[in-house]
Amino acid sequence: MKEKIISYTKKHPEKTLYLLSFLMPLLATLLLFILRGIYPFGGVTFLKKDFYQQYTPFFYEFLRKLRNGDSLYYSWNAGIGANFLAIYVYYLASPFNFLSVLLPESLILEFMSYMVVLKIGLSGLTMFHYLRKHFGNAAPTMLIFSFAYAFSGFLAAYNWNVMWMDVIFLAPLVILGLEQLYDGESPALYAITLALSIYTNYYLSIMLCIYLVLYTLVLIVTRGFRFGNLIKFGWYSGLAGAFSAILVIPEVVALKFTSFTNVKFPKKPEIYMNPFELFGRHLAGVQTETGLDHFPNIYCGLIVIFLCMIWLMTRKVSLKEKLSKALLAVFILMSFNLNILNYIWHGLNYPDSLPARQAYLYIILVLTIAYEGFLHIRDCGKKPFILSLLIGTLAIGATLIFNHDDALDTGSIAFTIGFGLATIILMYFYRTAGRKNTKTAKADIRFYRYSLIVLVIIELIANTFYTNNRTIKRKDYFDTLADYRVLNETIQERNNDFNEPLARADEIKRKIRNHSMMVDFSSLSLFSSTNSGLVTKYMSRYGIMNSRVFYLSDGTTPLTAALMGQHYTLVPSNGVLNASDTAKEIKNSNGALLYENLYTVPTGYTVNTAERDLFVPVSESEEIIDGNLKVHNSELNPIDQQNALARDLGTDESIFTTYGDVLRDSTTITITYTEDSHLLAYNPEKAKGDLKLKFSDGSPDETYSAKKYRYIYDLGYHKAGTTVTMEYSDAEKPSDPINVNIYKLNTAALSDLTERLNNSEKLMNIEKTDDSLSGTIHMETDGDLILTVPYEIGWTLYVDGEKSDINLFDGLWISTPLSAGQHTIEIRFFPSGLKEGILISILAAALIALSLFIDKKHRQRL
Repeated sequence: MKEKIISYTKKHPEKTLYLLSFLMPLLATLLLFILRGIYPFGGVTFLKKDFYQQYTPFFYEFLRKLRNGDSLYYSWNAGIGANFLAIYVYYLASPFNFLSVLLPESLILEFMSYMVVLKIGLSGLTMFHYLRKHFGNAAPTMLIFSFAYAFSGFLAAYNWNVMWMDVIFLAPLVILGLEQLYDGESPALYAITLALSIYTNYYLSIMLCIYLVLYTLVLIVTRGFRFGNLIKFGWYSGLAGAFSAILVIPEVVALKFTSFTNVKFPKKPEIYMNPFELFGRHLAGVQTETGLDHFPNIYCGLIVIFLCMIWLMTRKVSLKEKLSKALLAVFILMSFNLNILNYIWHGLNYPDSLPARQAYLYIILVLTIAYEGFLHIRDCGKKPFILSLLIGTLAIGATLIFNHDDALDTGSIAFTIGFGLATIILMYFYRTAGRKNTKTAKADIRFYRYSLIVLVIIELIANTFYTNNRTIKRKDYFDTLADYRVLNETIQERNNDFNEPLARADEIKRKIRNHSMMVDFSSLSLFSSTNSGLVTKYMSRYGIMNSRVFYLSDGTTPLTAALMGQHYTLVPSNGVLNASDTAKEIKNSNGALLYENLYTVPTGYTVNTAERDLFVPVSESEEIIDGNLKVHNSELNPIDQQNALARDLGTDESIFTTYGDVLRDSTTITITYTEDSHLLAYNPEKAKGDLKLKFSDGSPDETYSAKKYRYIYDLGYHKAGTTVTMEYSDAEKPSDPINVNIYKLNTAALSDLTERLNNSEKLMNIEKTDDSLSGTIHMETDGDLILTVPYEIGWTLYVDGEKSDINLFDGLWISTPLSAGQHTIEIRFFPSGLKEGILISILAAALIALSLFIDKKHRQRL
C-alpha cells in the first residue's frame, strides 16, 4: 500500500497536491472534532450561536416538510407563523441540504456538522486550484496558503455558520472565473460559480459582488483596459444574479417587510478601532469576534505578514500590481473600521453581531499576495528580505505592546511570539539554504520548504483549536425534545378535538429559541433575521421581549398570550410555573409538564367595536413598520395599552392595576404579596444592570434581563405573605435606583374579556394545510372577523370564494368586515415575487447557456 501511494505521488504530483489540498483541512478538522470529543468521538456537539438557536431547528422544519411533501412557502411552527421560503433562502438554500432526506432525523445535527467538515476541505481545494491557475503551476508550498484559507481566523470564528460555507468554497472559483473571463478565456466558470454562489447565499454574495467590481479595477490596471471583456463581465454578472431570482426576488420582498428597512445610511463617519487593534487581528491566538464589536477575523498565518512585506519590497513584482492590490487590501481594511463602508459592504445594513463578513475576501487577496511574496524569498535581495522581517517584527512587537484589546490575551501573545520567531528562523534558513554547500542544495531547500509548510499548518491548527473552543453536550441540547414531543401529542389531539388547529403553546426556561420547529408546534417565539416587522412592532408595543431578529414569549401577560393564540404552556422537569390562577396541569412526561391556559381566545372570533382605529388596511403595513403610522393607543405604555385594548373590546374594569405594596431603597425593591395574587413588573426604561429576583416562598431565583430589554416580567401567582426581592445581579452593582413598576392581574376582568370573545360568532369547521386556513362562520349581525394569524405580504383572503381586502386588527392580525349571514373564509399564502422570480430564473438559465454556446463558437473561430 505504501509503495502504491509513493508510486502514485511520483507519477501524478499535481493530482497529489490537489488531493492533499482537500484532505489536509478536512482531516485537520476531523482531528479537532476528535480532540474536542464531538459526536461520535464523544458526547459533545459542534453547536454554537446561530447553529444552536436557528440552523438546527430550521433544518428540522425543512426536513419535516420535505418528507411530508409540504410546500416550503409557510410555516405555522415558526413562532406565531412566518414566511418559510424567506427562512429557507436566508439559511438553508445550499443544494447539499437536500441530501439530509437520506438520513434519519436523529442525525440532522451530525449531517450539518460534517457538512461543515466537507466544505472546509472544499475551501482548501478551491483555494489551491485558484493559486494553481493564477500562478500557472502547482507547487507544494501552495498547500500553506490553501490550508490557511480553510483554517483562517474567519473560518475559526464562523465555520459553524453552515449557511455561509458554500460561498466560502465557491469564492476562489468565482475570482478565478473573473480572471479567465477578463483574459478572453471561457466565461463559463465565472457565470456558473457566481450564479451558484448567489443562489446558495445571496447575502454573503453581496460582498463577493462588491469585491468583484473592485477586483476588476485591479485587472484593468494590471492587465490593461479591455472594453469587450468588461461588457462580458457586466453581462454574465447580471445573468448570474438573474439566475437566482427564483429565490432572491421573494427574499427581497420579504426583507422589505422586516425591521431592517428602518436602518438608515450613517450621517457621520465613525472609526471603530485604532491601528494597533486592527493590525492585531492578524496575529495568532487572537480570540475570534462573533458579538457586537466590529473586530474582523482576518488571521491567516503569521508568515503572511512577512511575505506581504517581501512582496512590497521586491522588484520582481511590478509597481502597478503592487499599487492596485495594496490599495484594494487597504480599502478593505478601512471598510472593517469605518461605519460608512461597513454599512455599504453589508448590503446597506449593519450586521447584528458576526462582524466584518467580507473578511474572507480580504483573506483570499492577502494569501494571493503572500504566495507571490513566498516565490521571491530567495531572489528578493538581502536588504529587502531583512527589511521585510524587521518591519514585520516591529509591527507585531508594537501591536503586542500597545494593543490593549481583551482578545489579545496571554495565550495569544505566547502564540504570536513563539510561532513568529520560528517562522522568521525557518524563512531565513530557507532563503540561505544551499548557498554554502551546493552538493546538498536541493535537499536543504526541500527540507526547509517542507519545514515551513509543517510549521505554518501546525500554527493554523493550533490557532483554530485555541480560538474555537466552545462545545455543548449533545444530550443537554436534546434533553426536553422527547418529553415535549409526548406532550405535543396531547396538544395536537386536543386541537383536533376542539377544532382549534392554531391553538399555540410555548415553554418556560427555554434554551432553544426556535424549539417549536424541532418539537412541531406553533409557538410565541421565533429567532430569524426574516422576522416580520409588523410582529416586531406588535411585540414592542405590548412589552414582549424582542429585537430586530427575534421575539420571545418572555413579556407576554395572560392577556397578550390569549390574544396571540396561546392555549398551552410547556414546563421542563427543572422548571416551576407559578400560574395556578391562569393555568392547570393536564399532562406529565418524565417530570416535564403540560399546562392548559385557562383564558384563551379561538382561532377566529368576531368583535363589534365602535373603535374603528383598531383596523388598518394592509396597504398601510409598511407605514407601520417604518414608524410613520402609529397604531391605536401605541402612545401608551404596554400595560396601559393592554387595558385600553380590553376596554375597546368591551370590558369595564382594567385587567392590570398598579400595585402599591412595594418598598424601594437605593438599589433594591421588596414586593410583598398582601393577598393571593398574580403580579407583573415592567421597566419603562432599560435598567443599569440585570435584576436578580428572590422569592421567600421557596420558588427558584430568577433573572430579569432588564439591562438590555424593556419588557414585562411575570412575577407569577403567589400566596399572601410572599415577598419578592429585586436587586442588581451584576458583581459590580450599579448605584442607580431600580425603576420598575409593579402591576396586579385582575383575573375577573380577564375572564370577562375572553368569555366575550369566545361567545362571539366563531370560525367553525376549520381546516389548516401547510400554507392555508379555511372555515365557515355564521354572523348574526355585521361585525369584524379576526384570525389569530399575523399578516405578512403573501397572504390572500377569500370570502365566499371571492378575493377580499384584508385589514390589520391591532396592527398585526388578519381581519375582515363581514355582513350578517353564512360565510366561507379562506386565507392562502404564496410568497410575493416567486412567480416573477421563476420566470426570470428560467430566462437567465437559457441566456447563460446560449451566451456560453455563442462565446465558445466565437473563440473557436479566433
